[in-house]
Amino acid sequence: MTETSTNQIAVILATGNRDKVRELRPLLENISPLFSVFSLNDIGLDVEIEETEATLEGNALLKAQTIFDLLADRFPFMVVLADDTGLEVKGLNGAPGVYSARYAPMSDGNPPTYTENLNHLLHCMSGIVNRNARFRSVIALKGILPSPQGSFLFEKTADGIVCGTITLEPKGTCGFGYDPVFMVDSTGKTYAEMDMAEKNSMSHRSLAVKKAIITLRHILEQQGIAHTALNAKL
Repeated sequence: MTETSTNQIAVILATGNRDKVRELRPLLENISPLFSVFSLNDIGLDVEIEETEATLEGNALLKAQTIFDLLADRFPFMVVLADDTGLEVKGLNGAPGVYSARYAPMSDGNPPTYTENLNHLLHCMSGIVNRNARFRSVIALKGILPSPQGSFLFEKTADGIVCGTITLEPKGTCGFGYDPVFMVDSTGKTYAEMDMAEKNSMSHRSLAVKKAIITLRHILEQQGIAHTALNAKL
């Protein structure tokens, strides 16, 4: 079971989704030498957080707060990073939106798979001419950092948006979720036709994370933490 030393700050990725961890970790590992990045799996925390809020912001904050509360006794200083992401399709009046991860109806009560969600989306899009869409991610930060007063609590959000088009059929084998049917307007390729480096250079999630890193840098500087050591790759 991994812990940080007393002079380190844990950055906790509040997700059990390994695909998200693979995307997020490279974006966060060079914020500061004082920071150590952990997934929930790294610290032996197995928890499912039900997304009960009506907005992406609400769900991201809910997940960040839940993990923060669960780990408060283990990490004296930490930053919990949580996200919620939605695919918003113009021709479906913004659906699936906040329900993107559970879009396909399931009679057995189990959550749908990536493929089931994707196929349901294409079914719902049958005959719809306007296939414009956008991916939107909201990153929530919940943290406690050292300060001259002893500790400093904060809560912030940041979002990232990428516009695209829903293709008629899946294209590409990389990525996850709706990636094979989301063609990015600026590239003419679906996310699933991009390798990790290319996707991370411009995806909705990476844009949100980069905004969150800027916010975190400002907080660190305001608290006088490793002012000259910050090395975020923005």
